[in-house]
Amino acid sequence: MSSAVRIAALWAMKLRCVDFAPILAAAPAARLASRHVHAGAPSVWGFRAGSATRLPGGRHPARCIYSYWKVYYAPGGARAMSVSGSRAEGWFWRVAAAGPRSRIVTLLLWLVLAGGLSALLPAATAMEAQNPADLPAGAQSVVAGNIEQRAFGASTDVPGIVVFARSGGLTPQDYQNIHALLGGLATSPLPLQAGAPPWAGVPAAALPGLAAQGGGALAVPLTFDGGGDPAQLGALLQALRSRLRATFGADLIARPASGPGLSARFTGPEGIAVDAAGLFKNADVALLGGTTVLILVLLVLIYRSPVLPFVPLVGVGLAYAVTSAVLGALARAGAIVLDAETVSIMTVLMFGAGTDYTLLVIARYRERLYEEPDHLAALRQALAGAGGAVLMSAGTVVLALLALLLAVYGSDHRLAIPFAVGVAMTAIAALTFVPALLALLGRAAFYPFVPAPGKARPRARGGLLSGIAVGRPAAVAIGAAAVLIALASFAPRIRTSYDLLTALPASSQARQGFGLLARTYGPGSLSPLTVLVVGQGPDVATALGRVPGVRSVAAPTLGTDGAQRVAAYQVTLATNPLSNGAMAAVPALRRAAEDALGGTPAKVYVAGATAQNLDSADLVARDTAVVIPVVLALVALLLVLYLRSGMAAAYLVATVVLSFAASLGLGWIVLHYLLGVQSLSGGLVLYAFVFLVALGEDYNIFMISRIWEERRRRPMPLAVAEGARTTGAVITAAGLILAGTFAVLTALPLQILLEFGVVTALGVLVDTFIVRSALVPAITVLLKDRALWPRRAPLVAEEPLAGG
Repeated sequence: MSSAVRIAALWAMKLRCVDFAPILAAAPAARLASRHVHAGAPSVWGFRAGSATRLPGGRHPARCIYSYWKVYYAPGGARAMSVSGSRAEGWFWRVAAAGPRSRIVTLLLWLVLAGGLSALLPAATAMEAQNPADLPAGAQSVVAGNIEQRAFGASTDVPGIVVFARSGGLTPQDYQNIHALLGGLATSPLPLQAGAPPWAGVPAAALPGLAAQGGGALAVPLTFDGGGDPAQLGALLQALRSRLRATFGADLIARPASGPGLSARFTGPEGIAVDAAGLFKNADVALLGGTTVLILVLLVLIYRSPVLPFVPLVGVGLAYAVTSAVLGALARAGAIVLDAETVSIMTVLMFGAGTDYTLLVIARYRERLYEEPDHLAALRQALAGAGGAVLMSAGTVVLALLALLLAVYGSDHRLAIPFAVGVAMTAIAALTFVPALLALLGRAAFYPFVPAPGKARPRARGGLLSGIAVGRPAAVAIGAAAVLIALASFAPRIRTSYDLLTALPASSQARQGFGLLARTYGPGSLSPLTVLVVGQGPDVATALGRVPGVRSVAAPTLGTDGAQRVAAYQVTLATNPLSNGAMAAVPALRRAAEDALGGTPAKVYVAGATAQNLDSADLVARDTAVVIPVVLALVALLLVLYLRSGMAAAYLVATVVLSFAASLGLGWIVLHYLLGVQSLSGGLVLYAFVFLVALGEDYNIFMISRIWEERRRRPMPLAVAEGARTTGAVITAAGLILAGTFAVLTALPLQILLEFGVVTALGVLVDTFIVRSALVPAITVLLKDRALWPRRAPLVAEEPLAGG
């Protein structure tokens, strides 16, 4: 290198507006351009200055850039890149990712880690808890249940009800067989059975007196140990069907519930648990299989390669194996609680998000392969360009999910650690295992359409809306916002429910059994309430009976809790005790009892499933009010730190919130008006918010980081056009894959997963095709360099500065 170049390049920070182009041109081997360069080329420290020209349009005078640049000298020329992070990137490449020597070590480490942990530790699915507690110990209904247990020795066992029904009324032979069945259950209980009614000790002729009015049905109450795992619950159902077949000569559960013959259904809380266990049986296998096939098909269509689709799948698969083992170990140690719903959603989240992160790396890698003859250099440059966006995106999702640790409701709180660990592991795999595998495969990963310098690049797809947004930003911004607002207007119409029965499919025996109970005994018989009066006071039965919605009040049962007298009133409602309408009866019953007690010091508590639902609704409302602001604050803070722009963070967060509201509205349109769903699960809104806001910012970060990169070389409108064009295809592909993986949840016959799958899948599509492709580019073009505030707009770099 000539001495003139050294003088110009070394420590020239204090010089102002010096045009080094003629000096650099004096070095025959040095041609300075504004893009990245061949990795590993010799370098010197230099200073980049601009000319006194004006930018296109004459609005912004060019300014000197007072920052260091690293000038790489390579055969055929030199290129410039920011020095920020170059040393860390070099270390990451050599040690942690996929250097020429470390790639085999990285691959083997992942394989050994996944295989070893899977062999030594239990899988997450093996540690799923059945019916884990959602309410904290201080919840009113939990306190009431504890008082009831202490005062009356009430069992903590889970009730289950076997309902026998015949449309024309039960026959004497039916009663004889039911009596024989009860005798068998008394001497040889079912698996998990803890208790049975003492009806075997009375004549069979007495059973009609216990039947519903009209004799159309007889409900047999049983109790069960609530700690059964899915295998035990499945064995319980099979044992019950075997007993029915042996006693009645037919499988009564398989018969139609409303047919002329005798039928039986197992319902109540234990029946619901049995049905839920059956629905989730082999669900992890079905989800993994369905998600894998879907991603494989989409990737083959996108990249038209028989090799490349397996790269992200293998990477995410290994990350899933490690995550499953880690979570299984944490659950076994009692550090976390897993349930089937959490594991199911985590599966699709990992495959969807992990594939997205991998696609960003692959897209940058393929882009560099068209300019770089050395595939390892291209891969290093791809990691340098995409690594920060992947880490930032994953960090945003992880922190948003960890915000659920602030939730009190168990179903919300349980999601935080499993989902955060899963997303973090997929990001690590995308930045280590996937580059190592790509380094090993080389250009053959893209066979038969192998990218190489001199070959024609495939036409960029996915940027049509972005191109329109750049050309007509005001019209696109107004139009996109109008569509989102119109969809969001349906969100306030959403009705929520905490009815576990409605979460089951209509064909489930627990739901059909409840239907039989409701028609014959009345809907409130499924789960009566217990009003507890602790302390001395008058009888409140009459006052309770006047409460709207109450069907009957039983005479009080007396007991003691320590030194205090406890009177328990069993209250049967006239409506479904799990419905929203029934929840309104809980505070009404409490007020009625307190009014009847007058000025006595006695206290009133309400126990039962209806009271538990009311507590659940209150806690979910509390969690929503706490978690949503924290998630928004965390996302905004991370965007400010990463983009160094308060203005960009503000409008990106605003667009994601609007996108979430529109997704809820669109989800309600599909679920309610098209699929006939009457209400959504109570916790769905909070789940959907955390997922859609965090994942929506993924796409913001992918695109805006590229726009910021392009802004170093061209004015903002052109930077938006180029950034949206280069990221449009990968964001579209990632959005389709993520939406498809969430849509796989709809294949499971559980209402909450159907609802979650529909809302999140539609939300991802809205975010991909409206917000990310139209609204955000249009707003960025309208703001121009004000989008960078408080950062100063960089100089538009001349390309090339010298030497062509």
